[in-house]
Amino acid sequence: MRAVRVHTTCLRLILHACVCTLSRTFYLPGVAPRTFRYGDKVELKVNKLTSVRTQIPYDFYSLKFCRPSGGIKQATENLGEFLSGDRIENSAYQLFMEQDQFCKVLCQVHLKANDVSALRDIVKEEYHNNWIIDNLPAASIVDSEQYIITAYAGGFPVGYQDHKSTYIFNHVNIIVEYHP
Repeated sequence: MRAVRVHTTCLRLILHACVCTLSRTFYLPGVAPRTFRYGDKVELKVNKLTSVRTQIPYDFYSLKFCRPSGGIKQATENLGEFLSGDRIENSAYQLFMEQDQFCKVLCQVHLKANDVSALRDIVKEEYHNNWIIDNLPAASIVDSEQYIITAYAGGFPVGYQDHKSTYIFNHVNIIVEYHP
């Protein structure tokens, strides 16, 4: 009887060790954790503009948005991103770990009549910016006045339109939450 218990206990320990070994080596490509230190650059990348009203995506830089000073570089994509039509590129934003920045002008863009018309159409069709920080999609906070709830929506609108005018969101407040 004692031999059976020892055998069962040994079998359980071996099984437990195998499961622990498997769980420690489990890895999904592109989602490995990264450790940031104070002052490390945190890349903010941009993806295609998408709309809930139409299935046609737009390349972020097809409009007159601020471009990176070193030029636009397409990020290496995994198979899933490629198959879903993502177009991930670098951005002009410079973010650094645990360093707050306030009221920085990213760039100044002079728009021609056709640029204004294109932006107006994008806003009318309710297109959203889709940003990525550390391989995680950015979200906007939606507070409900009717209910006591805060929800997160994927991306954020390029702008909004009221009855008379079209507005472009040209000021962003970026909050990066992290686990220390």
